[in-house]
Amino acid sequence: MRLSTIQLNGRPTACVTVAEGLARIDQVLPGAPDDVMALLEGDRLGELARAIAAGVDTSALVDPGAAVLTPWTRPRKILGIGLNYRAHAGDLGEEAPRTSPASFLKADHTIVGPGEPIVVPGDLGTVTSEAELGLVVGRPCYRVSVDDAMSYVAGVVAVLDQTAEEVLLENPRYLTRVKNYPTFFAFGPELITLDEVLAEGPLEDLRVATIHNGAVHREDVVGGMTFSPAELLSFHSHVMPFFPGDILSTGTPGAVAIQAGDTVRCELGDGLSFLENPVRTVG
Repeated sequence: MRLSTIQLNGRPTACVTVAEGLARIDQVLPGAPDDVMALLEGDRLGELARAIAAGVDTSALVDPGAAVLTPWTRPRKILGIGLNYRAHAGDLGEEAPRTSPASFLKADHTIVGPGEPIVVPGDLGTVTSEAELGLVVGRPCYRVSVDDAMSYVAGVVAVLDQTAEEVLLENPRYLTRVKNYPTFFAFGPELITLDEVLAEGPLEDLRVATIHNGAVHREDVVGGMTFSPAELLSFHSHVMPFFPGDILSTGTPGAVAIQAGDTVRCELGDGLSFLENPVRTVG
Protein backbone atom coordinates (compact mmCIF):
# COMPACT_ATOMS: atom_id res chain seq x y z
CA MET A 1 0.00 0.00 0.00
CA ARG A 2 0.93 3.61 -0.50
CA LEU A 3 -0.36 6.11 2.06
CA SER A 4 -0.24 9.86 1.56
CA THR A 5 -1.75 13.11 2.77
CA ILE A 6 -3.29 15.63 0.40
CA GLN A 7 -4.89 19.04 0.73
CA LEU A 8 -8.64 18.49 0.30
CA ASN A 9 -11.24 21.19 0.95
CA GLY A 10 -8.66 23.22 2.83
CA ARG A 11 -7.52 20.51 5.22
CA PRO A 12 -5.02 17.62 5.31
CA THR A 13 -6.69 14.36 4.28
CA ALA A 14 -5.17 10.88 4.52
CA CYS A 15 -5.41 8.83 1.34
CA VAL A 16 -4.40 5.45 -0.02
CA THR A 17 -3.52 4.55 -3.58
CA VAL A 18 -5.87 1.90 -5.02
CA ALA A 19 -6.32 0.47 -8.50
CA GLU A 20 -9.03 3.03 -9.24
CA GLY A 21 -6.96 6.01 -8.11
CA LEU A 22 -6.44 7.92 -4.87
CA ALA A 23 -9.04 7.23 -2.16
CA ARG A 24 -9.82 8.68 1.26
CA ILE A 25 -8.77 6.26 3.98
CA ASP A 26 -11.72 7.07 6.24
CA GLN A 27 -14.13 6.17 3.44
CA VAL A 28 -12.31 3.00 2.38
CA LEU A 29 -12.26 1.88 6.02
CA PRO A 30 -15.23 3.43 7.87
CA GLY A 31 -14.27 4.56 11.34
CA ALA A 32 -10.58 4.80 10.49
CA PRO A 33 -8.84 8.05 11.43
CA ASP A 34 -8.36 10.64 8.71
CA ASP A 35 -4.68 10.86 9.56
CA VAL A 36 -1.76 8.60 8.56
CA MET A 37 -0.02 8.92 11.92
CA ALA A 38 -3.18 7.96 13.82
CA LEU A 39 -3.68 5.01 11.48
CA LEU A 40 -0.20 3.75 12.39
CA GLU A 41 -0.79 4.34 16.10
CA GLY A 42 -4.01 2.34 15.87
CA ASP A 43 -2.22 -0.55 14.12
CA ARG A 44 -4.87 -0.56 11.38
CA LEU A 45 -2.82 -1.15 8.26
CA GLY A 46 -3.97 -4.78 8.10
CA GLU A 47 -7.62 -3.73 8.28
CA LEU A 48 -7.07 -1.17 5.56
CA ALA A 49 -5.43 -3.74 3.29
CA ARG A 50 -8.38 -6.11 3.74
CA ALA A 51 -10.85 -3.31 3.01
CA ILE A 52 -9.02 -2.46 -0.22
CA ALA A 53 -8.99 -6.14 -1.25
CA ALA A 54 -12.78 -6.24 -0.74
CA GLY A 55 -13.24 -3.40 -3.22
CA VAL A 56 -13.33 0.39 -3.08
CA ASP A 57 -16.43 2.44 -3.90
CA THR A 58 -15.80 5.22 -6.41
CA SER A 59 -17.31 7.72 -3.95
CA ALA A 60 -14.10 7.36 -1.91
CA LEU A 61 -11.94 8.63 -4.79
CA VAL A 62 -10.49 12.13 -4.66
CA ASP A 63 -8.94 14.55 -7.11
CA PRO A 64 -5.57 13.04 -8.13
CA GLY A 65 -4.30 16.55 -8.82
CA ALA A 66 -4.71 17.74 -5.21
CA ALA A 67 -1.64 19.17 -3.51
CA VAL A 68 0.45 16.51 -1.76
CA LEU A 69 1.53 17.36 1.79
CA THR A 70 3.95 15.86 4.28
CA PRO A 71 2.53 12.41 5.17
CA TRP A 72 2.53 13.42 8.86
CA THR A 73 4.17 16.23 10.79
CA ARG A 74 4.55 15.09 14.41
CA PRO A 75 6.60 11.90 14.77
CA ARG A 76 7.78 11.24 18.31
CA LYS A 77 11.33 11.16 16.96
CA ILE A 78 13.46 11.36 13.83
CA LEU A 79 16.71 9.45 14.16
CA GLY A 80 19.41 9.98 11.56
CA ILE A 81 22.48 7.87 10.82
CA GLY A 82 25.85 9.23 9.72
CA LEU A 83 28.50 7.68 7.44
CA ASN A 84 26.58 4.43 6.98
CA TYR A 85 27.47 3.76 3.35
CA ARG A 86 31.02 2.50 3.04
CA ALA A 87 31.64 4.37 -0.23
CA HIS A 88 30.28 7.67 1.14
CA ALA A 89 32.61 7.57 4.14
CA GLY A 90 35.49 7.14 1.72
CA ASP A 91 34.33 10.23 -0.22
CA LEU A 92 34.73 12.27 2.93
CA GLY A 93 38.13 10.82 3.74
CA GLU A 94 36.70 9.22 6.86
CA GLU A 95 36.30 5.64 7.97
CA ALA A 96 32.81 4.26 8.38
CA PRO A 97 32.01 3.37 12.02
CA ARG A 98 32.63 -0.36 12.50
CA THR A 99 31.66 -1.24 16.05
CA SER A 100 28.40 0.71 16.29
CA PRO A 101 26.50 3.24 14.14
CA ALA A 102 26.84 7.00 14.49
CA SER A 103 23.47 8.67 15.06
CA PHE A 104 21.73 11.95 15.84
CA LEU A 105 18.21 13.21 16.58
CA LYS A 106 16.21 15.79 14.65
CA ALA A 107 13.14 17.68 15.83
CA ASP A 108 9.83 17.92 13.97
CA HIS A 109 10.27 21.65 13.23
CA THR A 110 12.76 20.55 10.54
CA ILE A 111 10.06 18.79 8.50
CA VAL A 112 8.92 19.95 5.07
CA GLY A 113 6.90 18.07 2.49
CA PRO A 114 7.23 17.26 -1.19
CA GLY A 115 7.86 20.31 -3.38
CA GLU A 116 8.31 22.66 -0.44
CA PRO A 117 11.49 24.74 -0.43
CA ILE A 118 14.56 23.74 1.51
CA VAL A 119 15.63 27.08 2.96
CA VAL A 120 19.35 27.67 3.43
CA PRO A 121 20.30 30.51 5.81
CA GLY A 122 22.66 32.81 3.98
CA ASP A 123 25.23 32.92 6.79
CA LEU A 124 25.76 29.16 7.14
CA GLY A 125 28.29 28.58 4.41
CA THR A 126 28.13 25.23 2.64
CA VAL A 127 24.93 23.23 3.19
CA THR A 128 24.50 19.73 1.80
CA SER A 129 21.46 17.62 0.97
CA GLU A 130 21.45 13.87 1.34
CA ALA A 131 19.02 11.35 -0.15
CA GLU A 132 18.19 8.56 2.27
CA LEU A 133 15.93 5.58 2.83
CA GLY A 134 13.67 6.27 5.81
CA LEU A 135 12.22 3.41 7.86
CA VAL A 136 8.81 4.11 9.40
CA VAL A 137 8.10 2.31 12.66
CA GLY A 138 4.68 0.68 12.73
CA ARG A 139 4.36 -0.52 16.34
CA PRO A 140 6.09 0.08 19.67
CA CYS A 141 9.62 -1.24 19.50
CA TYR A 142 12.07 -1.61 22.38
CA ARG A 143 15.05 -3.93 22.83
CA VAL A 144 14.28 -6.03 19.76
CA SER A 145 16.64 -8.44 18.03
CA VAL A 146 18.11 -7.98 14.57
CA ASP A 147 16.09 -10.97 13.36
CA ASP A 148 12.82 -9.42 14.58
CA ALA A 149 13.53 -5.75 13.90
CA MET A 150 11.99 -5.45 10.43
CA SER A 151 8.69 -6.88 11.68
CA TYR A 152 8.28 -3.57 13.53
CA VAL A 153 8.67 -1.54 10.33
CA ALA A 154 5.45 -0.40 8.65
CA GLY A 155 7.17 0.81 5.50
CA VAL A 156 9.62 3.24 3.97
CA VAL A 157 9.70 6.87 2.86
CA ALA A 158 12.05 8.86 0.66
CA VAL A 159 14.09 11.37 2.67
CA LEU A 160 16.19 14.46 1.97
CA ASP A 161 18.30 15.25 5.04
CA GLN A 162 20.19 18.57 5.14
CA THR A 163 23.43 19.42 6.95
CA ALA A 164 25.23 22.71 7.61
CA GLU A 165 28.44 21.06 6.41
CA GLU A 166 30.78 24.02 6.83
CA VAL A 167 29.76 24.46 10.46
CA LEU A 168 30.17 20.74 11.11
CA LEU A 169 33.75 20.89 9.85
CA GLU A 170 34.52 23.40 12.60
CA ASN A 171 33.77 20.75 15.21
CA PRO A 172 32.04 17.35 14.89
CA ARG A 173 30.34 17.98 18.23
CA TYR A 174 28.14 20.54 16.47
CA LEU A 175 26.12 17.69 14.93
CA THR A 176 22.79 18.51 16.63
CA ARG A 177 23.13 22.16 15.65
CA VAL A 178 23.93 21.52 11.98
CA LYS A 179 21.05 19.10 11.51
CA ASN A 180 18.22 21.07 13.10
CA TYR A 181 17.58 24.21 11.05
CA PRO A 182 14.00 24.56 9.77
CA THR A 183 13.37 22.68 6.48
CA PHE A 184 16.39 20.42 7.04
CA PHE A 185 14.29 17.23 6.83
CA ALA A 186 12.02 16.57 3.85
CA PHE A 187 10.16 13.29 3.50
CA GLY A 188 7.35 11.78 1.46
CA PRO A 189 5.38 11.97 -0.73
CA GLU A 190 4.08 8.60 0.45
CA LEU A 191 4.61 5.83 2.95
CA ILE A 192 5.13 2.60 1.01
CA THR A 193 4.36 -0.45 3.14
CA LEU A 194 7.20 -2.93 3.48
CA ASP A 195 5.38 -5.74 1.66
CA GLU A 196 5.13 -3.59 -1.46
CA VAL A 197 8.82 -2.64 -1.24
CA LEU A 198 9.85 -6.30 -0.92
CA ALA A 199 7.66 -7.26 -3.87
CA GLU A 200 10.22 -5.34 -5.96
CA GLY A 201 13.07 -7.52 -4.65
CA PRO A 202 15.29 -7.92 -1.58
CA LEU A 203 15.72 -4.78 0.48
CA GLU A 204 19.49 -4.94 0.13
CA ASP A 205 19.09 -4.51 -3.64
CA LEU A 206 17.04 -1.31 -3.30
CA ARG A 207 18.68 1.67 -5.01
CA VAL A 208 19.02 4.97 -3.12
CA ALA A 209 20.13 7.99 -5.19
CA THR A 210 20.91 11.65 -4.56
CA ILE A 211 19.88 13.62 -7.67
CA HIS A 212 21.09 17.22 -8.06
CA ASN A 213 19.57 19.46 -10.74
CA GLY A 214 18.46 16.41 -12.70
CA ALA A 215 21.80 14.58 -12.64
CA VAL A 216 22.73 11.59 -10.48
CA HIS A 217 25.22 12.84 -7.90
CA ARG A 218 25.70 9.53 -6.10
CA GLU A 219 23.80 6.25 -5.83
CA ASP A 220 24.21 2.95 -4.06
CA VAL A 221 22.09 0.04 -2.87
CA VAL A 222 21.01 -0.74 0.68
CA GLY A 223 23.49 -3.62 0.65
CA GLY A 224 26.25 -0.98 0.52
CA MET A 225 25.49 0.05 4.10
CA THR A 226 27.87 -0.78 6.91
CA PHE A 227 24.92 -1.44 9.22
CA SER A 228 21.74 -2.85 7.67
CA PRO A 229 18.32 -1.34 8.38
CA ALA A 230 17.55 -4.23 10.74
CA GLU A 231 20.84 -3.72 12.59
CA LEU A 232 20.21 0.02 12.90
CA LEU A 233 16.74 -0.41 14.36
CA SER A 234 17.76 -3.22 16.69
CA PHE A 235 20.82 -1.36 17.98
CA HIS A 236 18.98 1.88 18.68
CA SER A 237 15.98 0.07 20.20
CA HIS A 238 18.35 -1.00 22.96
CA VAL A 239 19.03 2.70 23.60
CA MET A 240 15.52 4.12 23.29
CA PRO A 241 11.97 2.98 22.55
CA PHE A 242 10.47 3.64 19.13
CA PHE A 243 6.82 4.48 18.52
CA PRO A 244 4.47 4.30 15.53
CA GLY A 245 5.31 7.04 13.04
CA ASP A 246 8.92 7.44 14.19
CA ILE A 247 11.37 7.71 11.29
CA LEU A 248 14.81 6.15 11.19
CA SER A 249 16.75 7.70 8.32
CA THR A 250 19.42 5.17 7.38
CA GLY A 251 22.21 7.32 5.90
CA THR A 252 23.10 8.60 2.45
CA PRO A 253 25.12 7.22 -0.44
CA GLY A 254 26.32 10.76 -1.11
CA ALA A 255 25.79 14.36 0.04
CA VAL A 256 25.69 17.25 -2.45
CA ALA A 257 26.26 20.95 -1.79
CA ILE A 258 23.14 22.99 -2.53
CA GLN A 259 22.37 26.64 -3.20
CA ALA A 260 19.41 28.83 -4.13
CA GLY A 261 17.84 27.82 -7.44
CA ASP A 262 18.85 24.17 -7.17
CA THR A 263 16.52 21.19 -7.15
CA VAL A 264 17.43 18.12 -5.15
CA ARG A 265 15.77 14.74 -5.35
CA CYS A 266 15.78 11.39 -3.56
CA GLU A 267 15.03 8.35 -5.69
CA LEU A 268 14.21 4.94 -4.19
CA GLY A 269 14.46 1.93 -6.47
CA ASP A 270 14.00 2.24 -10.19
CA GLY A 271 10.72 4.11 -10.17
CA LEU A 272 9.52 2.92 -6.75
CA SER A 273 9.30 6.43 -5.26
CA PHE A 274 10.90 9.86 -5.42
CA LEU A 275 10.92 13.08 -3.42
CA GLU A 276 11.91 16.41 -4.95
CA ASN A 277 12.39 19.82 -3.34
CA PRO A 278 13.62 23.19 -4.58
CA VAL A 279 16.26 25.18 -2.70
CA ARG A 280 16.16 28.86 -1.77
CA THR A 281 18.16 31.13 0.52
CA VAL A 282 17.03 33.43 3.32
CA GLY A 283 18.99 36.13 5.13
